[in-house]
Amino acid sequence: MTGNGDSQSEPPEEESFSILIATDNHLGFAEKDAIRGEDSFIAFEEILQHAVAQKVDMILLGGDLFHDNRPSRTTVHKATTLLRKYCFGDNPIQIEFLSDQKTNFHTSYFPCVNYEDPNLNVGIPVFSIHGNHDDPAGPQGLCALDLLSASGVINYFGKTTSVDEITVSPLLMRKGPTKLAIYGLGSVRDERLHRMFLSKKVKVTQPEQYRDEWFNIFVIHQNHVKRGTAATSYIPEDFLPDFMDLVIWGHEHDCKPELEHNDIINAYILQPGSSVATSLSEGETLPKHCFKLKIWKKNFCMNKIPLTTVRPFIFKDVSLIDNDIPDNDNIFAFLQYHVDEMIERAAQLRENNPNAPELPLIRLRYEFSGNQIPINRTRFGVEYLHKVANPNDILLPNKRREVKNDNKASVKSGTQDEMNDFDTQINASRGALALDILKTDNKEMKILFERSLCIASDDFVEKLENDSVNEYIDFAMEQCEEYLKKKTKIGDDLTEKVRVRKAVMSKNDEASDVEEARKRWEKRRQERLANGEADDRDDDNDSDPGLLDDEATQPKTRGRGRGRGRGTRGARGGSSTRGSRGAKSTRGAKSTRGSKTKGPQKGGLDAFFSGTMNSSPARVSSRSNKNTKNTADYMDLSDSDNPF
Repeated sequence: MTGNGDSQSEPPEEESFSILIATDNHLGFAEKDAIRGEDSFIAFEEILQHAVAQKVDMILLGGDLFHDNRPSRTTVHKATTLLRKYCFGDNPIQIEFLSDQKTNFHTSYFPCVNYEDPNLNVGIPVFSIHGNHDDPAGPQGLCALDLLSASGVINYFGKTTSVDEITVSPLLMRKGPTKLAIYGLGSVRDERLHRMFLSKKVKVTQPEQYRDEWFNIFVIHQNHVKRGTAATSYIPEDFLPDFMDLVIWGHEHDCKPELEHNDIINAYILQPGSSVATSLSEGETLPKHCFKLKIWKKNFCMNKIPLTTVRPFIFKDVSLIDNDIPDNDNIFAFLQYHVDEMIERAAQLRENNPNAPELPLIRLRYEFSGNQIPINRTRFGVEYLHKVANPNDILLPNKRREVKNDNKASVKSGTQDEMNDFDTQINASRGALALDILKTDNKEMKILFERSLCIASDDFVEKLENDSVNEYIDFAMEQCEEYLKKKTKIGDDLTEKVRVRKAVMSKNDEASDVEEARKRWEKRRQERLANGEADDRDDDNDSDPGLLDDEATQPKTRGRGRGRGRGTRGARGGSSTRGSRGAKSTRGAKSTRGSKTKGPQKGGLDAFFSGTMNSSPARVSSRSNKNTKNTADYMDLSDSDNPF
């Protein structure tokens, strides 16, 4: 056994750690799909079965155990059942836990590793961080892992509560002469975490004694590669501390079973990938694995374990242009030929792996030119009902475009477009859909940033962060007002000044403003909770952002108001009956937090809305005792136009 991951000899069991590693299980993905609904649970059960068969000391999960931020009752029940079935029992645990458990599990009501709890009989302890799909949200900052932690089936670590700085403390364990330190950092928005690393606000502590004798593992769930154009959209490997021996990188779904060495931090990187395909992208076609890690003192070896219950997935690229396919009838037959061939390949794979589901996933990306009409994917998929698991989205059009550069035409391909990809449509944020509405009739936003509004809208809808949109708009207005005060003179064209401001900020990191707004409402939440005050986003028990929500759209009834109508809670500034007959309610309105006025003063943004610096403001927006300000105040939208 050596430090490069190669196995030479097996150390004694009583002196070494044996750990099963997996990430991105996405339990509950497509759970309402009659064909694919059980895929995530089947693969996760296989992982737990490997843990039992390999007689490991623990299971280490790298985030995104659940696919949804608020998993359904069915999903949480199945997850709890599987963990209790395979991880509880009389198996003796020989791990000595050394670190301060109140620090490691400081957000838990039971700050104790579960196998030391006298009320539980744990056979294989499970340690997990959260990912971007199941991260904490809501008034109390809870997630689905908190529920499993309170139930005693997992040990949830790596959760941060501060918005200003992050301190990562290790789980310290010992088995014989082997000392193990596991560092965990649950998912944080990449742009924010990137800036925190650069500003030295991420602190990673080390044991005070025998620092050179600890085998250090860092578990992280972030973008591993750059996404889009933003330089802060990922976390470089060399941001991590240089005393790590192994980094387990979650979030990326393409499985890379071979260890990669980073010479800068002198650590090995493992990217386990997902255990279920959640998108029909090419990276998901790579074979899925879980991993067994063996550690003895400062040496280790890594063994990959193929998952045999994963649904076969075949991805292929073809070109209608290069094959000179003239009309739609020939195109249809051409694509059918390739899909049939892909189904045959999947059948051959299943012959070698009989435990895999019978119906495969098939994805055919075809390139076409501007004078060719894409095939209707629904009509095409009818031919493959009961033959593939995804009949409605087999095809992915990829239009070849001509890009003019220096008077010379060059050919460029792009999926038609990737925004037309079925998976992208399904995963598109609701905020982006709202922006599509705003862009109709040339309603361009002059102060708010599209990307930031997407983020704030997603937080509002997906995580029930009811203040996210209001806080972002407040922050954007205040920032714009400060800019105008500094840069504007009497007689200046305010419209042009605001346009220049947005253009300049867009060149930088335009999502930073929503991150700053998020910090503000997180601080206010912490202050209210510290003072024992109720959170104004949870002023009714039936609005609790619960983790279990099978029927989110089911109308709620309250006592004798039953059947009298449905309320519009969550609508910004709208009327709400809530069981009464036409009564007016301000539940959707943003509540006040004091009487200090922070709104635009005369000559500021009010003047911008009225078109001149010297005109009187039509309306003063302030954060005073009036509980009537809402999103529509800033957007100048009618109720019918308001996308929220």
